[in-house]
Amino acid sequence: MNVIKRLIVSFFERSPQTDTDSSGSKIGSGAYALTIPSDFQKIGQLSVNIPLNTEVSGQFPRGTMHSKIYTDGETILFVQRMSSPAGNNYFKQLGGEKVAKWDKDWCKNTYSMNALDTTQQFEKYSKFIKEKGLSECSDYLVEMYDRLASRTSIARVIVFTPNDVAKYPTVPMSSARYHVENNN
Repeated sequence: MNVIKRLIVSFFERSPQTDTDSSGSKIGSGAYALTIPSDFQKIGQLSVNIPLNTEVSGQFPRGTMHSKIYTDGETILFVQRMSSPAGNNYFKQLGGEKVAKWDKDWCKNTYSMNALDTTQQFEKYSKFIKEKGLSECSDYLVEMYDRLASRTSIARVIVFTPNDVAKYPTVPMSSARYHVENNN
């Protein structure tokens, strides 16, 4: 009987940490919240200005992609968000394969990236990876998951995996991927 009593007492006296879900870590909040595998550790932050595409003559909008970066030692996640550069602009619908991941629906696109020959935006990501000593690789498989968090903001996760990826197209310029329209 004492054994059962001790088991019951120990069950209710567990530390809060053992009650948490060890399969993932929630990051972000609101429309940007998602759960990533718990073996990923945060290694830094980075913000990159990127050109956007518009059909409005004479406008050259730019956005800022704000990133929090995580790694499990090999795979690198850039968890990102970007808001419309002006209150009267909104993003057009995104293209790609519709997938569910991290408890959200995303548009997925797969690319290759050679760190020595890529877009200005991805060159900055590559430089960050190298400066942090995460990988000596120059070729990456790049899985891009993005979605409209609202009409005026984008949530995106970029997954970099060192790999030989000759069969995928190279990462596009951001202006080929993100189109803004005037709300007037």
